[in-house]
Amino acid sequence: MMDTLMIVLFPYLDFIPFALPRYLMFKDKLRIPMRYVLILILSVAALNSICFYFINMGGYAIAMQWTTVMRYGFMLINLALSFTLIKESFPKLMFTYLLMFSWSFFVYGNANFIESRFFWNFSKQHPYLIYNFVRIIVYLLTCPFMFRFFSHTIADAMKIQDETMWRCFWKIPLFSSLFGMLYCFNDDIYAYASWQFLVSRYLMLLGTCYVSYVALKVLKISKNRTQLEESLKYADQSIQMQKKQFDSLAKHMEDMHRARHDLRQHLTLVQSYLEKDDKYGLKNYIDLYRNELPADVVELYCRNDVVNAIVCYYASAARTHHIHFDVKIDYPDTSAISETDITVLLGNMLENAVDACQQETTNQAFIKLRIKRHGNSELLILADNTCSTPVLFNNGIPLSSKHKDLGIGTSSMKDIAERYHGTARFEWKEGIFYTSVLIQYESKQKTHPL
Repeated sequence: MMDTLMIVLFPYLDFIPFALPRYLMFKDKLRIPMRYVLILILSVAALNSICFYFINMGGYAIAMQWTTVMRYGFMLINLALSFTLIKESFPKLMFTYLLMFSWSFFVYGNANFIESRFFWNFSKQHPYLIYNFVRIIVYLLTCPFMFRFFSHTIADAMKIQDETMWRCFWKIPLFSSLFGMLYCFNDDIYAYASWQFLVSRYLMLLGTCYVSYVALKVLKISKNRTQLEESLKYADQSIQMQKKQFDSLAKHMEDMHRARHDLRQHLTLVQSYLEKDDKYGLKNYIDLYRNELPADVVELYCRNDVVNAIVCYYASAARTHHIHFDVKIDYPDTSAISETDITVLLGNMLENAVDACQQETTNQAFIKLRIKRHGNSELLILADNTCSTPVLFNNGIPLSSKHKDLGIGTSSMKDIAERYHGTARFEWKEGIFYTSVLIQYESKQKTHPL
């Protein structure tokens, strides 16, 4: 009875422990609900178990001949099933599959080594008992480490939307997996009892995980450097914008000071017109004086100097290119959003909008910017702009019109939103591009000395 139970359990341990983590990793990208996925993979495992049972009923020779073929056959079925059920690119799916593959080979390899080296005579009487038992123990021992690796390092990697990088990156675990398969068609039981076989399994898993970890770290550093360079670019632009605003304000104040200084002479002349009862001359003089008054050139969209400078800069760019610029801002006076982040966020948003509107051939191009507060901790930034050219998307991120990959600017906006536990969404519909960013912020409370 125990031997039959081990035969039936064998195929379930082959696939279920490594399939579940992979589907859970992509639970938000499944084509069907998770409960139906569980039913499907359990059904495939049950069919696998039935086939394996009948193979073993044919005797030891039949089992030795067909077990490996059956295992790899169902491995391909499960691989095809996962590619069908998960909505993700081939490189990402293959990368995660090969990582799980390396993990499974590590578990199987330890079980093969322990069974062949220490319990071979016992296993002749009770096939699969030791093998199954050791697989369960090794799997449970490695679970905490592998789950942490997948939930942190690999989960962060899945957020990277660079297709060119992924076309190369998924091949990292491929070569170690091919290396590990060298023993798979070996019928020599003593080969599994060798230390070389066990070391190959450790190198396969640890090498795959370590190289993947290092590669992802390098990519993260490179990405952070690119974003830092972009932040510095917009920070410099922000400084120039604010300097322009301050220069304009200083000139305006100088003109007003001069106007106040000349006011005494103007009042004296007005008094003389009144004494002469020269209404026509007074009217002409007032019209002339009104035209000579300094214009109110200082634009104030909000009281935050950084945000106001950015909006003023792109409002001026919009006027230069005859783009209708409609703005309403309710930005908090103090918030936890850094000046660098809001500069990069608004700079990218408005720069993309102005660039898109410049491509329009009609005179009806527009940019509509709204910044609203929701409650005491949410900030909603909306930007709509004319964009007659259809925009291509990859996982919700628009592809750059300047090169084939994802735009650095939109990726930065998404990263900034996520940094503040928010979201960034992009949509193109009927000639209009919509950008919406939701940020969770906390107002900085001002403290006053007692």
